[in-house]
Order: sequence, then structure tokens, then C-alpha cells
Amino acid sequence: MESIEKARRISVVNKDLANTTSTTGAVFGATPGMPQIFKSNFDYQLVRTMIAGAYGEGGAIGELYTTARRIKDGDIESWTVQWRATAERIEGIANNCLKGGHIVSAREAFLRASMYWRTGLFYLGSKDTRQFEMYKHHRACFRQAGELFDIPIEPVTIPYENGKTLPGYFMRASSDGVPRPTIMILGGGDSTCEELYDIFGGAAAVRRGYNALLWEGPGQVGAYIMDHSLTYRPDWEVPTRYAVDYVLSRSDVDPKRLALSGLSMGGYFAPRAVAYEKRITALIANSLIPEMKPVLMALVGINPNEAYGEDIGDKVDLSEPMKKFMVTDVQARCGMEGKSLAAFLDNSGNYSLAGLEGRITCPFLSIEGEGEGQMANTMAHKFFEKLTCPKTERLVTSYEGGEAHCQVNNPSLKHQIEFDWLDDVFEMRKEKK
Repeated sequence: MESIEKARRISVVNKDLANTTSTTGAVFGATPGMPQIFKSNFDYQLVRTMIAGAYGEGGAIGELYTTARRIKDGDIESWTVQWRATAERIEGIANNCLKGGHIVSAREAFLRASMYWRTGLFYLGSKDTRQFEMYKHHRACFRQAGELFDIPIEPVTIPYENGKTLPGYFMRASSDGVPRPTIMILGGGDSTCEELYDIFGGAAAVRRGYNALLWEGPGQVGAYIMDHSLTYRPDWEVPTRYAVDYVLSRSDVDPKRLALSGLSMGGYFAPRAVAYEKRITALIANSLIPEMKPVLMALVGINPNEAYGEDIGDKVDLSEPMKKFMVTDVQARCGMEGKSLAAFLDNSGNYSLAGLEGRITCPFLSIEGEGEGQMANTMAHKFFEKLTCPKTERLVTSYEGGEAHCQVNNPSLKHQIEFDWLDDVFEMRKEKK
């Protein structure tokens, strides 16, 4: 660990990005490193689709921009319809390429279509029948692409409680069967398992000699869409235990080098899990979320420092797409559908890492983006300071062009930070010489 350079913390220098208490913009809105086409928070989702192209097999810039130009700013219906049109067109190209025996072209088109289907369904609530339909297309396109890799991406089913299962994919770094270091990649409150392939690190892991398990726990998008009884739970060590059981049942996994990476809301789930699950030997949180309640309050435009009453739901402006998404789709996946916003906020208080600082013992990398705002960054830093395990902290700035939430505007930098750190922890550099 001595060889890891300690990253210097840099204060927030852009005052426009410093306050997350009044708007969702600071976390999910436009930042200096984004194109800023929309006035609403559509830009974040556009960039999220765009940067998958960093791996040559995600969103194409021309397809993205021509779709974005057709969308009415802030209009969820327009967003859904236009992305669906693009997804259907590119899926058609993929099928034609496959019929013609053009395997690489088919694989690339299926991956692009999968991303467009996910982007289109993003703002739909669980009661909208299009959510389920479009998710099935999103998953099917990804699986068709996965079959066309030289080492196919393997769909897996993780046994869970009460006869239920959790979805996942296993990506092998090699087909030789040799046990290899493995990273378990976990998304957040709005990511799908399939999306973990590109911006969240699956492809980046395999390129560097790691296996990758892409997986979803209860309440996450795909798991919940397929089974509404699977809702979020604060004791994330429970689903993680089942996922680790699965990973360690494989002969191609090195049990001494098993990392867990949690992105976005996964920045709460992963540290919570590792506080109890000691078979995991390295942890990455991007971004670290010690307390969900103040973050959720800020995201829906409520001051986290002020008390709220039962009527708080009447005071939240749901005309902003991301705010509506948080108090409809995310609320339902927390098992709080039909409850008041006040009850939802009360429930989110159960998602807390307070008192667990001393229970986390494996090496820990905490990454934050400057564009997430002062409140989120300060919360993460205060928790980080209390950790007693080997630890590294990194704040990515606007100057670096990766300041957005989870560095969605610069996945190459994100993966360089994460995997260079993990190489050092697992002593991978010696093996790569």
C-alpha cells in the first residue's frame, strides 16, 4: 500500500457546484464537462449513454445527438418516444448484420441498441407497461451481444432468499480456467445490470486481466422489474453474502483477491456489505454515501438541515424529471409505493453507515466527483476520516473533466483510478510484467 500515491484533496472551486440542498442539478445535472444541450437534467442521462462509446461498443455520437435534437426539453414522453425510435432502428441493424454473418458489426449494434433501450425507459414508472417491455429489449440486446464476444459474457442466476434469485453476468478475463482476481460490480438506484458492462467497469476489468461479476441486488432496476417483491433493503450484507457464495463457487476465481465496487447508491451498499462480509478483500465506493436520507432530501429539493412534516409531498415540484423519478420509481423500489413522501424520507434514514467505520478492515478506495457538490463530498470525507483500514481518497475535479457523478463524463479516467489502485492492492503489476 505504501506505493499508492495519496491523492490530494482539492476544495470545490466552482461556487455554482457547491450547494446540493436546493436542486438535483448538482448531482445529476450538467457540469462543466458535459455538452449542456438541455436546460433540464436530461444532459446527465445523455452523457451517461454517450460515454459507453469509450469502449468502442456503446453509444455513437451521431446517433445520440440526432436523437437528443428531437427531444422536447424536460418532457419525459418525448424522451421515451425518441429513444425508443432510435433503439428500434439500431436493433434492426443488429439483426440484419447477424443474419448476414457480420458478427462484429452485429455485436456492436446490439450493444448500442441495448444502451438506447435503457436510456429510453429510464424515467418510466413501474406502473407504465412500457418499462417492462423496454427493459426486456434492453436485456435481450445485451445478451445477444454477449454471445458474440470471443469469450462470451455468461448470464448467471444467483440463488437468494425464499427461493428467489438475483440477476447477473460473469465476464471471464481468459478461457484458460486459471483462478484470477475478480471484481464484483454493483450499480446504484437507477442502473441496470447490463449497464455495468461499460461505464461501470466490466469491460475495463477484463481488459486488465480481472474477471468481473456484474450483479443486481433486490430493488435494483432489473431485479425489481422482473419481480416486484424484490425491494431495497438497508442490510445489504445479506444479498452480498449470496453473491459472494456464487462467485467463490467458481474454480476460475481467486478467493484471496475478490473486490467489491459500488457505484452511486452502491456507494452505500458496498461499504455496508464489507463491514460484515469479510471474504471481500478490497472495496471501491464511487461515490461514498454514508447517509442516504440527506442525499435523497437534497435530490428532491428539500433542505436536509430543516425539519419536514407529513405534508412535505405537497411542497415538492415534480415537474423536474429527476425529482419525479426519485419519488415514484425509486420510492416504489424501496418498498414504499403508495406511501407519503414523508414516510419515504423516514424510511431512508435506515440506510446509514454510522458506527460501521471500525468494522471495515479491507483496503478501501473512496472516489468523489467535484460536481456532486459540497454537501455530498463533505459527508463522504468525514466518514473516510474515521476509517481505520488501509484507505485512499480521490476527488476528481472539473479541471480533469471527470467531475460528474461517478465520473460518467470520463469513464477512462474513472477506470484508470480504480484499477491502478486495485492493481497495487492485489499486486497485479508483478503479474503483468
